[in-house]
Amino acid sequence: MNQDYYKKQLDEVFKEFNTDSKQGLDKKVLEEKRERYGLNKISESRGVSFWQILLNQFKDLIIIILVIAAFLAFLIGDNLEGFAILAVIVFNTIIGFVTEYKAQKAVSSLKNVLSKKAVVLRSGAKKEIEAEELVPGDIIFIEEGDQIPADARLIDAKNLSINEASLTGESESVSKEADLKIEEEKPLAERNNMIYMGTTAARGKGKAVVTATAEDTEIGKIGEMLDETKEGKTPLEKRLDKLGKSLVTITLIVIAILTAIGIFMGRPIYETVKTGIALAIAAVPEGLPIIATITLAIGMKKMVEHKALVRELLAVETLGSVTTICTDKTGTITENQMTLKKIYLNNHVIEISGTGYKPEGEFFLDDEQIDPVESDELKLALKASLLCTSAELVEEEGEYHVLGEATEGALLTAGRKAGFSKETLKEEGYQKLAEIPFDSKNMYMAVSYALPQGEKHLYLKGSPDVVIEMCDSILLDGEIKKLTTEDINKIKDKNKKLGEEGLRILGVAFKKVEDLNTEEEIENNLEKGLTFLALTAIIDPPRESVIKAIQDTKKAGIKTKMITGDQTDTAAAIARKVGIEGSDNVVSGQQISSASSSELRELIKNNSVFSRVTPENKLQIIEILNEEKEITAMTGDGVNDAPALKKADIGVSMGKRGTSVAREASDMILLDDDFATIVTAVREGRVIFDNIQKFIYYLFSNNLSKIIYIFLGIIFRLPLPLLAMQILWINVVIDVFPALSLAWESEEDKIMEKEAKTERDIMDKSFKKKVAVHSFILAAAPMVLYAWVLNSGYSLELSRTLSFSVLAFIQLFHVFNARRKSGIAFDKTVLENKYLWLAIAVGFIFQLGAIYLPALQRILSTVPIPPELFLPGLIAFLVPMLLIQILNIL
Repeated sequence: MNQDYYKKQLDEVFKEFNTDSKQGLDKKVLEEKRERYGLNKISESRGVSFWQILLNQFKDLIIIILVIAAFLAFLIGDNLEGFAILAVIVFNTIIGFVTEYKAQKAVSSLKNVLSKKAVVLRSGAKKEIEAEELVPGDIIFIEEGDQIPADARLIDAKNLSINEASLTGESESVSKEADLKIEEEKPLAERNNMIYMGTTAARGKGKAVVTATAEDTEIGKIGEMLDETKEGKTPLEKRLDKLGKSLVTITLIVIAILTAIGIFMGRPIYETVKTGIALAIAAVPEGLPIIATITLAIGMKKMVEHKALVRELLAVETLGSVTTICTDKTGTITENQMTLKKIYLNNHVIEISGTGYKPEGEFFLDDEQIDPVESDELKLALKASLLCTSAELVEEEGEYHVLGEATEGALLTAGRKAGFSKETLKEEGYQKLAEIPFDSKNMYMAVSYALPQGEKHLYLKGSPDVVIEMCDSILLDGEIKKLTTEDINKIKDKNKKLGEEGLRILGVAFKKVEDLNTEEEIENNLEKGLTFLALTAIIDPPRESVIKAIQDTKKAGIKTKMITGDQTDTAAAIARKVGIEGSDNVVSGQQISSASSSELRELIKNNSVFSRVTPENKLQIIEILNEEKEITAMTGDGVNDAPALKKADIGVSMGKRGTSVAREASDMILLDDDFATIVTAVREGRVIFDNIQKFIYYLFSNNLSKIIYIFLGIIFRLPLPLLAMQILWINVVIDVFPALSLAWESEEDKIMEKEAKTERDIMDKSFKKKVAVHSFILAAAPMVLYAWVLNSGYSLELSRTLSFSVLAFIQLFHVFNARRKSGIAFDKTVLENKYLWLAIAVGFIFQLGAIYLPALQRILSTVPIPPELFLPGLIAFLVPMLLIQILNIL
């Protein structure tokens, strides 16, 4: 469907849709259009189903390897090992499913819906219908507060202003003009004779002809783009896949080498293959999926405590891997609440503290606090500003919001900070007489009031140039003086400077007049004779936490790019205030759209601030960054952000003001809508990655040490030093609890000062080398002990029991080597992890039971260890522990 209706004359639009502005669609045409266009309904995402969440738990390659390992265990008759592995798979599935299902339920509770009702003109009669019954050509009526039910070309607009933030990202509402003529191409944010589905009327009323419904609307096209956008695997999924492939390789190598050596040494082929398979099963860390799942679940819980709801377990760690954060401006970096920050009057700038609509703040002149009530000029300017508004400031459960224009909300809030409100002034005797609403042509609003003392005042606010033109005097030092050319130049100069700071400027003026009872009488007094009072400077201010958060991302080597549908000057000013690099060079959406492939890549790589971007532009930015191997986080709240949210490695939507479409497309929801929460989540993600790497090191080095231990026994032609049940005991009973305790380890020093890397393997070269060396050290001491005790005349059962116990205790306490990546393990934080000490205590008691309890002796083929072997056993235990600590410190 042709979408250039903003360029067409109204007569052309009426003709194309076979409609009439005064009668609307007749019954016959309406039926034809219903048949042709169907319902005005955008198909909604059904979310993630119960079965989909369940199946997601089996997508991990390591789980698939465990299933194969269980099958092999049953095949060789090792039923206990097989059932133990199956128990691990079931337990892991339950934990992962329950955690993700809870998160998805939390998301569904946040959902909102599009407009349900519409007022329409059909066959000359005005009536209310379900919005889904609208068709192109319908004539609709819009009132203040209405949600726009379809895309439409305006026929008539009276003081109409639309909040298009969810569609364009622009923080201020947009004034609309029905008779505006546009001939050249314009971005959606500048098509001011159109209104769009999903946006809201902030002020005024209008009449329009529907030009698009359902999937043909701008919001519908974004939905189609969202469906076409494919999600990639998370970095952790890629790493675990790589790890799984490494496990397959290791397992096959173990089977091949041990089988070949056994056959070469003359051992029976069946027994040799069976031993090889048993060891291959031992090489698979059964506890890894459970521990990884629980670690991610703990991270998920911690993030919720920090106001970040993560929808999928694997996304938790992704945050720690992020190298580039692409953030929306409005409501994420900024408060999404317009605030009056400065007032220029009496040749001075007065600054006002506080942000948002909460009426708390102080007034400062030259950094010294002042009482606004004691300044006649300031008091009059504030009263004139707040009385010349049609909006309302409303408090609900301690939260303030504005009904009407956001900029007027800023004026109302500033008045309350000084102790004034419309309500209190009314109680004092202020009585409203007449009003001229704001009009985008005239660029001003005017009201008249009768004051308690009998005077009548006209109050005016609007574009500074328009206001100045209506003034011939100025209030200075408590006196009304003639407005000179020098005064005008000063005001215009200050207006320019404040505008360069990204502030929206309104001029304020007043006039004492007798006859102000009607709109006509106000108009008669506006041409000249007003007294200039002040310039008010308003902005959607940055959140207080954002500046430090962006500094933290810089230290962490994470790049921040601001992507907004707002104007270039505003984008540059906000980026400058919060410390985003490259704020002087803002790239527009038009530049992105017109750039060649190579130019686009350079534009996106080398710039950090993007303005007036479309949903397509946002998606292009994410795609280019992903191609450059960046790990991307994208934040957004509007429907226009959804495709980019889905494409990014981790999409971050807003919980308070985000649309349901954005939330469904995202991986994480900020419950407080604060950029600083992302940085907190990045920190937590890094801790999780570290802890995952720690327990993988712990499990792999322990499992590899058992293989080396048995391999050394075969090489030296010793009796099998470890039985299958003893291997299973160490794997499932001794190793799992200490590994699990590592999920609660505190963060490493300077974790947010480590450079973010686009490629970060769990098992890089240094990690593999560390595992190999440490595994050999862990295996060597028990093997020496085993050979010595065996050759000293002790029985095979006792020799095996002693070496098995020493190996178990070494692997139990090896968790201390794992808890810190480098340096000494017993640092000042060693007592903070109570679960680690609990795991040590449980493991120690279980291993003593394995040696001395008759029931376990029968299962594990152990015998009591005599006291004379305690010292050799202690030495064999301490030597590898000390050696690894020395290597970690070096």
